[in-house]
Amino acid sequence: MAKTTTTKKTTTTVKKATTTAKKATTTAKKAATTSAKATATKKTNTVQKVVVKTGGEISVNGNKIIQTVQKEFSKKFEYLTLCFIVDADRGKSVNVKGINTTKRISEVRKKVSNKDISIHGRTKVQNIEEYFWKELGIACQIGICGYNGHNHYFPIGSWFNENTLTGANEWAKNNGCKKVGATEIKQICSGTIF
Repeated sequence: MAKTTTTKKTTTTVKKATTTAKKATTTAKKAATTSAKATATKKTNTVQKVVVKTGGEISVNGNKIIQTVQKEFSKKFEYLTLCFIVDADRGKSVNVKGINTTKRISEVRKKVSNKDISIHGRTKVQNIEEYFWKELGIACQIGICGYNGHNHYFPIGSWFNENTLTGANEWAKNNGCKKVGATEIKQICSGTIF
């Protein structure tokens, strides 16, 4: 009878251990799910700081309205526009259609990035365009206004894309382009830009 009692106690102990292990597994799964949700939330609200060394900082985060980013950019580089365009028109210089720039970054981006980019006068035009495309999945092009009678114009080719923002800004200024203001930024919201 002592063996039966010992066997029952052992069986009960094993059952309790199994139940405890199952509870621990369930708790671990819940913790992993909570952690994954927290990570997803953190990524959704990630702030990509775009540092502009010409006096200020532009932050690009999911809550920021695209036109705000454009205004901050053109305030630093008065003769350049930061145009956000439909994906299919990336790299084109004619029949380029803009996206709705009254939306927030989180509404149009296709990727979330933790990478920061530093925008300063020595940053190349192509590096800005590549950053938005590769890191956020948003197509953009640096453009100019009032060139050869065009309201908006996207210079293409290495002479412009490999130029620094300071160089591109100076080129636009010296070639009769006009300063970019709120009116020009509103013109590049949806529809055909150029």
